[in-house]
Amino acid sequence: MPLDRPTPPPYGAAPDYTLAPPRAEDRLDTLALPLDPLLPPPRPEDRVPGGPWRADEWPLPPPRPEERLQGPVALPDRRKPDLQAALTAAGIAPEAADAVAVANIAGLGDATVRAVINWIEAAGRASWARPHAV
Repeated sequence: MPLDRPTPPPYGAAPDYTLAPPRAEDRLDTLALPLDPLLPPPRPEDRVPGGPWRADEWPLPPPRPEERLQGPVALPDRRKPDLQAALTAAGIAPEAADAVAVANIAGLGDATVRAVINWIEAAGRASWARPHAV
């Protein structure tokens, strides 16, 4: 019997060994680790005051939806992620040089961008089978 792999006891029998109690440095509820020798122990006068909050110190609540800043999102900025997602789904990783072409196509009308995305998706389906990431 190898010493690194002892035979386990039979089913239902208690093993003949017992675990040692945890060491003090392995326990999280005790400060058994030595303090940092480079840093002095904390002084009470260096503590940050942590009393209860006063009513005038409470943080402001988030703004209500009608008070939030509303800004329109430019249409080309909304279409760029759709084009990049279609290219990536078709197995074409957009490169840095393709950013100008994607931006130009995204600046076209909705119908044109939708047609280009449909063409990319159709070409991806008609192409050879590619392994999919799991």
